[in-house]
Amino acid sequence: MIEIKIVIDGREEEKDLIFNSILQESIDNKVVKINKEKSEIIITPHSLSRGRAIMNSYISWIYTIMETIKKVNNK
Repeated sequence: MIEIKIVIDGREEEKDLIFNSILQESIDNKVVKINKEKSEIIITPHSLSRGRAIMNSYISWIYTIMETIKKVNNK
């Protein structure tokens, strides 16, 4: 079984903002579990290529949120 775990470190308000901004696609409901309390996203895909695609999508979204936070904090 394939399992990919993404763990978010940082200040509590940043983690809250990230997890409140993630919109899980209904197609991912069976393979993606979002645990706000543990600050983690667990992906259990049926294939490695599907897992990589899902992981890249979530990482890209998280990166966008973090960059936005950084720009807002610098103003």
